[in-house]
Amino acid sequence: MAKEVASAPKWEIKDRTYYLRGGKAPLTYTIKSKNIFYFDEASAEERELKYTINQKTPFVDEFKGAARLGHIVFTDGQLYVPKEKQTLQKLLSLYHPDRNKVYLEFYAV
Repeated sequence: MAKEVASAPKWEIKDRTYYLRGGKAPLTYTIKSKNIFYFDEASAEERELKYTINQKTPFVDEFKGAARLGHIVFTDGQLYVPKEKQTLQKLLSLYHPDRNKVYLEFYAV
């Protein structure tokens, strides 16, 4: 009998918008973009995350070469991330510890 393995949901490449919880809309609001940790259950290890503008992954252990740190700034309570910025989208939608606590992803119905 074959063992069933649960697969991760398919990642859709699209523009995404994030907004601060509680109707907050300050002129600017910055969230952490470095010194963020994520527990990877597959490897049973804690991995460091960092938002950079010149790397293809948010995982520090997968960086190639020098990294240029980027800032994550909400303007008027919102942050629009175009589909071309997949590293930032994945960090915000999948791994960031403030997800669903400080900010939410907007889902059009």
